[in-house]
Parts: sequence; structure tokens; C-alpha cells
Amino acid sequence: MKPRPRSYTARRPDPSRAGVPIPRRQPLPAGQLRGMVLAWLQARPRLDFSPAELANALDRPTSRGAIIKICQRLVDDGLAVRTQQRPQRYRAIGPDIAT
Repeated sequence: MKPRPRSYTARRPDPSRAGVPIPRRQPLPAGQLRGMVLAWLQARPRLDFSPAELANALDRPTSRGAIIKICQRLVDDGLAVRTQQRPQRYRAIGPDIAT
């Protein structure tokens, strides 16, 4: 006997929430996300992270593109190192951290 295919129905929006705007998160001040990324990396000097992992850890999942650019700039500034090309992974470096 062949299993019957499932039928999927589209979910309808909750009518009690119609027209109610979803509250937006306030944007961060200039430079604050960079500071958050750097602090996260420096607090875990022996671990490397992908930009997606950093975005999720910092509770900024929609900021992945910005975090990628921040990580690249941290590498350019000598504050982080790219430990893997594909997928991209980054780790903090500092005066007392062996690379």
C-alpha cells in the first residue's frame, strides 16, 4: 500500500494581530557592533567563529553582512586572524595570545 501524500494548507494570519506592527529593534550606535564582535572574540581567544555564529551569539542574526565586514576590518587592523577561508572563521589575536 502506497502512503497517501500529505496535503499542506497555508496558515492564515492571526486576525487578532491584523494591523498591529511588529516592534523593531533599535539600531545600535555607530561602532557598537564592532565593539561587541571584538569583545566576544577576545573573551574566547582560543576559539574561532564564523560570522553566522557571531551573529547568533550576539543576538543580531540579521547583521551577518555587517559582521563579515567587521571581521575583515579586524583582520586588517591586526586584531583578529582569519583561521579558515571556506567557511570563513575568525579568532582574536593579541599580545599575549599565541597564533
